[in-house]
Amino acid sequence: MTLLGRRQAPAKTAPAPATEHRDPQWLAPAFALFTIVATVKLGVRAVSDPDTWWHLKTGELVLHGGSFAGPDPWVPASTRPFVLTQWLPEVVAARANELVGLPGVAWLRCAAMLALLGALVWACRRVADSVPAVIAAIAALVGTGGSLSERPQLVSFVLLAVTVGVWWRTADDLRPRWWLVPLTWVWACSHGLWSVGPVVGVVFVAGLVLDRRVGRAAALRLLLVPALSVVVAALTPVGPRLLLTPFEVGSTASRFVQEWQPTTVTNIFAIVALAMVATTVLVWVRSGRPVAWLSLLLAAASVVSTLVMLRTVAVGAILAAPLLAGALQGLRSARPATAGRREVLSWLGALVAAAAVAMPLCAHVAARPSGVPTGLMAPLSALPKGTVVLDDFAQSGWLLWSQPQLVPVIDLRSEIYDPAYIDAYRHAQAVQPGWREFVQRTGARVAVLETRSPLALALREELGWRVTASTARFSLLVAPGTP
Repeated sequence: MTLLGRRQAPAKTAPAPATEHRDPQWLAPAFALFTIVATVKLGVRAVSDPDTWWHLKTGELVLHGGSFAGPDPWVPASTRPFVLTQWLPEVVAARANELVGLPGVAWLRCAAMLALLGALVWACRRVADSVPAVIAAIAALVGTGGSLSERPQLVSFVLLAVTVGVWWRTADDLRPRWWLVPLTWVWACSHGLWSVGPVVGVVFVAGLVLDRRVGRAAALRLLLVPALSVVVAALTPVGPRLLLTPFEVGSTASRFVQEWQPTTVTNIFAIVALAMVATTVLVWVRSGRPVAWLSLLLAAASVVSTLVMLRTVAVGAILAAPLLAGALQGLRSARPATAGRREVLSWLGALVAAAAVAMPLCAHVAARPSGVPTGLMAPLSALPKGTVVLDDFAQSGWLLWSQPQLVPVIDLRSEIYDPAYIDAYRHAQAVQPGWREFVQRTGARVAVLETRSPLALALREELGWRVTASTARFSLLVAPGTP
């Protein structure tokens, strides 16, 4: 019998178990096969990134006992120390080139792209079934497309995807993964984006605190992982100065190098990364369910990473991948099924098989580099040792690597030059006031420039330089009186 004025509460019933969404058995393998084949197709191509060449030369320097920091050994015009912040993948690439030539470098790029795909699927698979996880991984891979070249930064993207996946697992069970600390040491030996790893850890811990899932003691324990990661980064062969190198490089490169500048709104890869976040937010809004602070912080970090500079667009895409996968899973109104051993082994086997198939393909298509004036190799090799060359900026790395006996006036490592010197070089390229003085100051009697560039035309028409060899795009010019 109920009391007056009070109603009897209805009996509580147990919540209905979440239904399991079943995809057709062929769908997940079809998505996986398509993605792996597309990755191999994109990864098997000739070596073409202008920065690759000086990375190979740096790897050779380390292999032969060179210093990890100090005065630049190749270009006298440099005025700042050259710090080897990416030496580990550079050594691997240089060794591959010594063993099998440029096809080995191209294969390393393809293998790293496959590893990135596997890491993205693994990171997304914790929050989604196979099909939405692969869809999100594909989107993220497209978002990183502007940076998928044979450079050490590709290692950063693989390790970032692993780090993001690991922290998502920590968010699930609140257990710190201490092995991220030695992983960060490897990352710090590989590329300057290693600092993103500890930042990701801090974002995750902040989200867990705001969601009231951890107390102060647990949060401090989790924060030990990114803190120790920063400590071990200072213990690489470069030493503590590694911690400040990204700021030193960025302060110079942001003025001259496009990838260090803010992302333009028309960049297709940025559009993809932002579309991933926008799709995720749209699903959140339509669902009407509350969104965890952790997810909101990661979405914000993805947007900021995408827009802050061109070189971090890939970071934004990788951060967004698990968010998109989780949102797509939410449309199914079902919890994701746990990845079984068979699924894991199938993915590993497929990725390894794809990397094996890529080997002979790389040998076929990557024996010769792309985008460099290989037709000038013979006349360049005939020049006397120590000849100063007024070089095209984009071809400077190739010249530095392929013609070690020559001395370029500048190369792509902008951080080792005085900004005033780089300004003078750029003014000379555009034939602006002071260009004659710059050419004279460098002591260059030979030039490798694009045939139709303003500087090449000015050298010929105003200073009487002559063309002694040329390719479809580039010319080798010599000053009057040069033998």
